[in-house]
Amino acid sequence: MEKVHSVLCFLGLSLVLLFSREAEGQPSTQKGGGAESRFGIDYVFALSPGYQKEIWPRTYAQTKAGWVNFARMSWAALEPRPPVRGVHRYRWKPLDRSVRLWQQYGFHIAISLRLAKGWFAGPIRYRPELFSGRLGERALLHTDRLPADEYRDDYRAWIRALVERYDGDGQEDMPGLRYPVLHYQVGNEYANPVFWTGTFEDYQVLLAETRRAARQACPQVQIISQGIRWNDLFHDDPKAEHFEERFAAFLRRLPNDAWRESWRKAREFTERTVALAGLYDILDAGGNGPHPTMSAGYMQWVRRELAKHGLTTTIWDLEARCEPRLVLNPVVGFHPELTVPGGQGILQALKQKSNPLHQRAVAWYRAEQARILVKVFVTRFAAGFEKVFMGMASDWDRTPGAFSTPNPFLGLLDRKGKPWPAFYALQLLVEKIDGFARADKMPAPEGVELYRFTFAARRPEIWVAWLTEEKVRGLDDPLPVKRVLLRGLTGPVTVWTTPTTGRAKRGKRRGKSGEEVVVELSPTPLLVQRE
Repeated sequence: MEKVHSVLCFLGLSLVLLFSREAEGQPSTQKGGGAESRFGIDYVFALSPGYQKEIWPRTYAQTKAGWVNFARMSWAALEPRPPVRGVHRYRWKPLDRSVRLWQQYGFHIAISLRLAKGWFAGPIRYRPELFSGRLGERALLHTDRLPADEYRDDYRAWIRALVERYDGDGQEDMPGLRYPVLHYQVGNEYANPVFWTGTFEDYQVLLAETRRAARQACPQVQIISQGIRWNDLFHDDPKAEHFEERFAAFLRRLPNDAWRESWRKAREFTERTVALAGLYDILDAGGNGPHPTMSAGYMQWVRRELAKHGLTTTIWDLEARCEPRLVLNPVVGFHPELTVPGGQGILQALKQKSNPLHQRAVAWYRAEQARILVKVFVTRFAAGFEKVFMGMASDWDRTPGAFSTPNPFLGLLDRKGKPWPAFYALQLLVEKIDGFARADKMPAPEGVELYRFTFAARRPEIWVAWLTEEKVRGLDDPLPVKRVLLRGLTGPVTVWTTPTTGRAKRGKRRGKSGEEVVVELSPTPLLVQRE
């Protein structure tokens, strides 16, 4: 019977993919890079009414990124009450609406599964000292943990029903499904007790049971690990040579033993997650920070950990970030020097329209976002990440999310859906490099970062270059500029500048045939196409 279902699932998927553009009689409004696209958008809360408005997929479709991650997909939200006499009553309507909306605009969907507080919740089995006291206890009640033993069958039933509804095999599918949804992430940053209060062994059980139940519904499902996060640890350490000494120094700086124990547990959870690569298909090695200087070292560390166990796997970053770090949280930041000088004042100016520095702070901040976004994607791809998703979809100011972060200005769009310059930077980058076959860091003059993207099809190479900076710039610091000869790149070429004020401007033609190219570089990345 299982073999028959596998064949039906495969045939159904093939038909969905073949006829997806004709689903509901309408083609996708905006054709993006499809499932092969290397670009995605993260932190779309698909069950939230605010993110079920058409403006979000319609606007993001303009970037032609191919993927979206539906964050915080809670079992409790889709099945708020336990089954009665074995009959499950799922609330598919909110998720159906989001799937239809984003697929209408050409996006392929990954879904991040969460448990949170529900009728099925099992006991808290990891209670760090940091969460002692009444407030800590209340915070832990809303964390994910393994479902109680008596509800484990219900969990498996939910996973099978969820996968079956969106797998596109023609059996019990959502009406109007355009493409199969085949990528499911099991948990969110579970090394952090804010999100997971089970043991590591509990997570291993959850991962195995999710994989088994999902594959019973559709053998083609791809399972994504919980996201591992090292923030800025590998800054300027491209070979990950200084991991142990940096981690030890960080522990010494922490304020007390409770924090040190929490971080040791987090490290253990992270390393053991990598070693579970036999239970998942994709490792989410998310950057979770706006630090392009950590990309290479992070990937080296991940590959080294996999090699310890004789493993390899596909590696994505489901939560890259691009906001300048305005304030330092000393218990999560390994490199205080990466904090923007005067960042607290910039943050206050961003929040207060009456502040005399407001407009200048906004312009500076949004320009920096655009620069960082391009650098993060380029360095992640050059390091070997297969896909990179940019969070956040929109700013969090004037939302409940603002209470969870000191800087709510995280998004590529504002709360009304208006694009910031980083949105247009993403749009330019997708247009120029999506579909690349290779991404390589190239030899360059001192103080210059230079990368080359090549394509299997007959598309011209794209080179990306920018000036590095010895220290983080503040609001009043000038942008350094330098004329640089890009050896190995001959004209004629067309040059695009990362947009930092609005839409990308038309590329400019430079250089004569056969001559090496000289460009004026700054920390604003240039994209150079060989003609």
